[in-house]
Amino acid sequence: MVVSERQVRVCIPHYFREDGGDLRYGSGQPGSQLARSLALGRCLTALLDLQRCRVDAQLAIGHRAIEPFQSQTEAAATANVRLEIHVCGDGHHHLGGVLHHFRQHIHYHRVELEDPRQLALAARDLLLQHHEPADLNLYLEDDLVISDRNYLEKMIWFLDHCQHRMVLMPHRYERLDQDGIGALLVDGPLRPEFISQFTTPRRQALQGRWRQGPTIQFDVASNPHSGSFCLSRAQVEQLRGVELPRHGFIGPMETAATLTVLAHFPVLKPAPEQWRFLAVEHGHPSFRDLWQFRVQSDHQPSDQKVSNKKRIQFFST
Repeated sequence: MVVSERQVRVCIPHYFREDGGDLRYGSGQPGSQLARSLALGRCLTALLDLQRCRVDAQLAIGHRAIEPFQSQTEAAATANVRLEIHVCGDGHHHLGGVLHHFRQHIHYHRVELEDPRQLALAARDLLLQHHEPADLNLYLEDDLVISDRNYLEKMIWFLDHCQHRMVLMPHRYERLDQDGIGALLVDGPLRPEFISQFTTPRRQALQGRWRQGPTIQFDVASNPHSGSFCLSRAQVEQLRGVELPRHGFIGPMETAATLTVLAHFPVLKPAPEQWRFLAVEHGHPSFRDLWQFRVQSDHQPSDQKVSNKKRIQFFST
């Protein structure tokens, strides 16, 4: 059956407080307003670029007119994509200039909460409890950038391929571009004793060919987190009446982005060797400095290495 249009609903939790408060996330880092603004702006711009329409327009300068025309750049079988973007915030701590710039393209929801980290759960609930689920329902942290214009088509292909029984997560990366390394995948394997509480990682659990290209291998992820998830209408309806987790996977933000689906579906990612098949950029880099720290640490005395190791305790998870 040929689908002429697909509706995609996106929900994004957004919070920024430059004095930091007690947050340990990038949204609370002092001096990060410019970096966070760029990340949020890129996040929203990239989402808008995922829209597809077969009719475009040209500014006909000589005729002083705007002339619509039929575009032939989109594949004939590709459906139009209608995007609906929702941003959840507390109404006070946000990047107002960026939100104002995109005001015609987003719906802002003010949520009163004592703990701003709970905004992630509020955005998830807004997405999954909507009375009419969209064809695709995308939860996305506010510093993630989707550069792949086929991202949504790949999600649809995967969901159809697995008959909506699994969830596909992207790899999250930061540009490194030093010492011969291009990109840093920031969600590497978690400790087996931790992740085994939720899932059993497995290599090459599924495979498929996207648009007659090479075979893509998919793994049951050893780290299912990516700061996002995407569910089909059928999957959202499957979660109707199910109590969604509010804690249990590291913190509220990780619980919203990961345990929400991990508690109900196998979570897969492309094999690391094929990570570019589905990836999102971490638009406010916070992990790549660890590469420089690692290089410096290799040249430090052993006692200094022990001291510095305390700075990267999150790797124990």
